[in-house]
Amino acid sequence: MLVNTYERPLDPKKRLTVPSVWRHALGSDYVYVMKEEGKPCLQLIPKGVFESRMAGIQDEALSDDDLNDVLEKVGEDSELLEFDVQGRIRISDRLLAYANLTGPVVLKGAVRMARLWAPENVPQRSAEESDNLRAARKRLRF
Repeated sequence: MLVNTYERPLDPKKRLTVPSVWRHALGSDYVYVMKEEGKPCLQLIPKGVFESRMAGIQDEALSDDDLNDVLEKVGEDSELLEFDVQGRIRISDRLLAYANLTGPVVLKGAVRMARLWAPENVPQRSAEESDNLRAARKRLRF
């Protein structure tokens, strides 16, 4: 599970060091990074989670042009990245630009995945959103 919030700089070669505790939780030397539609951030998704999501869609897409279009868009907006020996990944300039990641990167755990934000783009929760979260936690007994 990817939990907690971290801030990490991009190094001079634009590599991002993923926290070691997350690398262990990911369970692989690879991770997927993709755009999050409608938000100026990137998703960091464990390899197993991403591939299991795609497996079900791929089977259905054999005879569905709309799903094939979705798969094409996911493929276009995603990267499979390998960690180097120091736990860094090099996200493409195209995806870094999409999320405006030029300096520090805020890594926010979202349990099954994480979001990568520029500090100035991290959303602040409104009182209404906080109330909704409290209600959802209560419903889930969490």
